[in-house]
Amino acid sequence: MKDAVYGVSKLTELQAVATELKDRIQAGEVIYLLGDLGAGKTTFTQMLLQACGVAEHVKSPTYTLYETYQGSDKQFVHMDLYRLTDPEELYFLGIEDLVNDNNVILIEWPKKGAGVLPEPDWVIELALSQLNRTLTITSKH
Repeated sequence: MKDAVYGVSKLTELQAVATELKDRIQAGEVIYLLGDLGAGKTTFTQMLLQACGVAEHVKSPTYTLYETYQGSDKQFVHMDLYRLTDPEELYFLGIEDLVNDNNVILIEWPKKGAGVLPEPDWVIELALSQLNRTLTITSKH
């Protein structure tokens, strides 16, 4: 899955992509989630984490900036940096402790953390048109 583009007009199609991706991501990897407001970044993250065995409700971390979850065989940190005003704030959140070989890090609005965040292993971009949602997955491996 070096570069894959999906047309996902239904939630079931988005879920199918999340299920396909779940076995490809590894502990220690960083995933950037790109797209405009309402494109489906959090929805895709919810579906991916559920596919990975996270039993609890996956909520948007817009106000907390990050939430942690335990899957069946991986730990996840879901970050939403939309409200971040300065990348240096990530140091106050303990970014050095969150990014490690045990956690899969999923980051919405990664440009807000430029210069502090590690480079991604995966980039997932969601785009909306009037009738369709396009999901593009790029592996940096």
